[in-house]
Amino acid sequence: MKRFLAPLIAAAATLCAAGTGLGAPAATEVEWKAEAFRDVIYKQIDGRRIKMDIYMPTKGKSEKAPVLYYVHGGGWAAGSKAKGGLPLMRPVFEKVAEHGVVCVSIDYRLFKGRNGVLMRDCLIDAVDGLRFLNENAAKYGIDPDRVVVWGDSAGGQLAQMLNFADYSKFRDAGSPAENDIQPIAGISWYGPSDFTIPDLFKTDLSDKEINRFGLRITGTDGGYAENPKAYEEMSPYFWISKDSPPLLSIQGNKDATIPLAHATHLKEKAEKIGADATFIIVENAGHNWRKVGAAIEPNLTTIQELTADFALKQIEAVTSK
Repeated sequence: MKRFLAPLIAAAATLCAAGTGLGAPAATEVEWKAEAFRDVIYKQIDGRRIKMDIYMPTKGKSEKAPVLYYVHGGGWAAGSKAKGGLPLMRPVFEKVAEHGVVCVSIDYRLFKGRNGVLMRDCLIDAVDGLRFLNENAAKYGIDPDRVVVWGDSAGGQLAQMLNFADYSKFRDAGSPAENDIQPIAGISWYGPSDFTIPDLFKTDLSDKEINRFGLRITGTDGGYAENPKAYEEMSPYFWISKDSPPLLSIQGNKDATIPLAHATHLKEKAEKIGADATFIIVENAGHNWRKVGAAIEPNLTTIQELTADFALKQIEAVTSK
């Protein structure tokens, strides 16, 4: 693995991650060795019941356990909470669960052409999942003050937004009462950082349309010029601040879906404002950590271990205060 960027403020271990991404296949139900609450309805809106799965620790269970909160990828149009059971994801769940961490995986509304669901709705649902956990912390034995958010690809963008954004700006008719919580850290696996610059999606590795996500942001074909505020609102780049919780952003150097430029762009902003952010590049890695030309470096097992270690490190830092 090539170290792309060093930590910008605090020193950090070399960290990488693995995940699913845009258009990944559906997953089966996650098998779990401990107690699990499946299909928990955390929100109802427009006749829909939106659900999450809550996986209790396999070791070290406490009355107020920290949480790893996972948001799946799939282009804001596909995927489900069952992605936590995919081979790339599950080892991370399993490792943190052995250290007393509750793992949560959520569904959220999905964009389907012109069905009225936009990227903003995906984010509101993800925020509302956190609000639900805060409201039901005692019931599930969790500590809402020790939550690490994590996502891959589209879920990586949502995880960045959960880590940076002002939640008061993201509510709808199905949102729970005012009980916002602030994650202690975020992890983004090859998530886009800025939709306002189409060229960030441009790469010699692919001929995909660089403006392909506009309809998912605004619901129209007008593009950035028609509604720049909507594009900015969905771009983590415009939300990160010096006071944002720590971020770990991991990116493959041969990703044709979300190119390396997204990480570079966010890194420049983070350095400029002094944000606590660490950026890592994985060699020979495409989207979903697919091998491109040669074996990825480091290997997948090491990537998964280091990803879990980052979450545990952030939890320990808060616990020890």
